[in-house]
Amino acid sequence: MILNKIFTAIAVASVLSPLSMQGVEPSGEKYDWTVTHQPERPYMHDYSKTMLMKFYMSDPNREEQSTNILMNYEQALEVIKGIDHISRGIPKIVYLVGWQFDGHDDRYPDFSVMNEALKRPCDSTALESYRWLRAEAKKYNTTVSVHLLIGDAYTNAPSWNEYVRKGYICRDENGKFMSPGVLQGYPMYWINTYAEWKGGDLQDRLDKVVDKLDIADAGTIHFDAFLSNPSPWHGVTKEMQEETMRKVLRYMRDKGVDVTAELVCWNGRDPMIGLQPAAWWNDMPAEMRAATGLSLCGGGVSGALSTNPWPEVGFLFGDNAHAEDTFHLNLGWDAFTKEFCTQTLPYMLFGSRKIESYDSENKKVVYSGNLVADAKTMTLTEDGRVIRSGNDMLIAPVWVKGKELIAYSENGFTNRIWQLPPSWKGVKKADIFSIAPEGDTYVTTVPVKKGAVSLTVPAGKMYSLVPKR
Repeated sequence: MILNKIFTAIAVASVLSPLSMQGVEPSGEKYDWTVTHQPERPYMHDYSKTMLMKFYMSDPNREEQSTNILMNYEQALEVIKGIDHISRGIPKIVYLVGWQFDGHDDRYPDFSVMNEALKRPCDSTALESYRWLRAEAKKYNTTVSVHLLIGDAYTNAPSWNEYVRKGYICRDENGKFMSPGVLQGYPMYWINTYAEWKGGDLQDRLDKVVDKLDIADAGTIHFDAFLSNPSPWHGVTKEMQEETMRKVLRYMRDKGVDVTAELVCWNGRDPMIGLQPAAWWNDMPAEMRAATGLSLCGGGVSGALSTNPWPEVGFLFGDNAHAEDTFHLNLGWDAFTKEFCTQTLPYMLFGSRKIESYDSENKKVVYSGNLVADAKTMTLTEDGRVIRSGNDMLIAPVWVKGKELIAYSENGFTNRIWQLPPSWKGVKKADIFSIAPEGDTYVTTVPVKKGAVSLTVPAGKMYSLVPKR
């Protein structure tokens, strides 16, 4: 009887466990998302309802053979706290950039050494500080993971000679190593991921970084420049590299980890819709974005690194504030507030609705609930009420329970009349608070007359409206 139970448990486990966990290689076949309009497997996060950011922590100082620190782990937590308050507790993912060696993109393909200069003084290692940040960030609705590249290699990497010897560096028709250029003082070379996967070293690299940084707990990781570079000398085509990329996405998902990437279809790459859940730069054409919606492939900001006209596509389908340059370049909290209100706030509204139609000629998208985005007039209306005009807006943060509206203006407005949503029926007065990273400050109370309020918002300010208690 006991043996029968054991054999039954093993049989059940073999059915439920992902194939790659059983030693069976994941498929490299394309996934046809048009059959179900669903991901191949549910994503670990809902990227249509999650803010996606990076923190640029450090980069290498080649002259002094050291590291330039732009944000350490303690500072990262303070920024996370401020973002959480401004964003009203929205679910967030932050990918750390420059967490390894001397900083950003240093010594790939190795992920073995963390940047010790980022650690807290009270911790013995950077890994200890990283784990501390991940735990603390959860208190502020934030998942912390890392940014890395699996397709680049540098001559100063510990494993460079080994990768050359094993044929893991892409070569052109003449056998010359293929390099897109120089980054931070060192030439970077493309990795032949097809060969590295076949040799088992790519899986080993991924296993080690997932285990060391407990990425499965985060459920997400970011692959920058996740591209299909061919290696003619080895007879490896772009299509063969893409097949490997799809294997990687499935391999990581078997570990309970989503892979977000820098781009979707840059340079003719297979967009891998239904396998890759989000992109940093959403470079999908408008027609594809209308067909997929944010639940299949979110992100991300349109326009840059894309042939899409900006701000048209982002206005119609939604952008998600990056925040990376805002804090990297010390642009300040006002810059982040603008980024959040003009991008993420409407993005989350779009993510809560379904696209019903897209009119490319009139540059208009109709969402469920009679939400209409019109890029010709730069307006967003709901049931005929204007909730955004250019960068003036009064929009409900859809992730917040209860009645709250966010008012923002890039240039400011005075005594502007805004119709309130039907859910505010019966509300007689609204309290207005100014929103800042350190907390809310009461501004005034305004009457609600015939379902509308008259608001004055200074330039660059973000206000919260709630029913007067």
